[in-house]
Amino acid sequence: MTLTRKPQFRQVLCSLLFLLEPLLCHCDSEGYSHFKRPIVQYFIMKQIRLSLLFILLSAVTVHAQSIKGKLVDLVDNKPLAGATLQLKLVRDTTQSRSSVTDSKGQFEFNGLSRDSFLLQVSFIGYENYKQYVSLNDSIPNADLGNVLVPKKTTEIGGVTVVSRTPPVQQKGDTAQYNASQFKVNPDATTEDLIKKMPGITVDKNGTVTAQGEQVKKVTIDGREFFGDDATAALRNLPSEIVDKIQVFDRLSDQAQFTGFDDGNSVKAINIVTKAGIKNGQFGRIYAGYGTDDRYSAGGNTSFFKGDRRISLVGNFNNIHQQNFASQDLLGVTSTGGGRGG
Repeated sequence: MTLTRKPQFRQVLCSLLFLLEPLLCHCDSEGYSHFKRPIVQYFIMKQIRLSLLFILLSAVTVHAQSIKGKLVDLVDNKPLAGATLQLKLVRDTTQSRSSVTDSKGQFEFNGLSRDSFLLQVSFIGYENYKQYVSLNDSIPNADLGNVLVPKKTTEIGGVTVVSRTPPVQQKGDTAQYNASQFKVNPDATTEDLIKKMPGITVDKNGTVTAQGEQVKKVTIDGREFFGDDATAALRNLPSEIVDKIQVFDRLSDQAQFTGFDDGNSVKAINIVTKAGIKNGQFGRIYAGYGTDDRYSAGGNTSFFKGDRRISLVGNFNNIHQQNFASQDLLGVTSTGGGRGG
């Protein structure tokens, strides 16, 4: 094959070939080169094809665009590894490519055309993220840097938190019973109320036992009521005014005065009244009539004002019933008597 080129170019080519293989070709008097062997023609054509392929690949590489970035948490910038990404053409969303972030939260889409794309991100525990990206002559490659993805938040309706007071609380050496947690009849007395409290018993004679010991003293808001007669105090106090019942070991009067425990403490009950009762009055009356003209009636009323406690107690019947004895009235500031029939 004879190369139809200018004599100067042929002379240069002939010189190069001469360096590679002196026997491959020779130059005539007019400057044209002649190949002596067919393999030279094959060698030249192969080099031309490789050169064209290299140029073509370079052109494709120049015109291929990319989009890359890194997914991180919006708050602590922690990389989101294993997140799913989907890149769609805006003009044709049916054309899409998918990828997954690496251990560092990084991703990259290569071999893209100049166009507009929609990047979608999905990851467990995070909001679905979307971002539009455009590639053009001025921005052939887009580096999105850190893509901040917020965590998923769940909105719930209004929540009403109802706190329930425990029936019994232990505060130091005092057992405190919350009266609201024990249901009694509207006309019940405090004695009826404490019968429902665990650890407190009342026998048929009205003797009160708490934590295995007989209750010797009952106070209201820390002040004495009906002296040392716990039964009279509990029977003549309506349950509706009670907020809490406190059971504790009360020091003797001498120990309270000296400040030294003499070992003569007694089991006591302190009745904490509801707000507003410390200044007010309350009471109850009752009456009954039966066969053989038998009847029973009575009542009590109490006046509380500051540190003053005044109670009036009465009982009228003809069935030989006594609600209290003379010793029951010790400690009563003011009383009304009664008679038995």
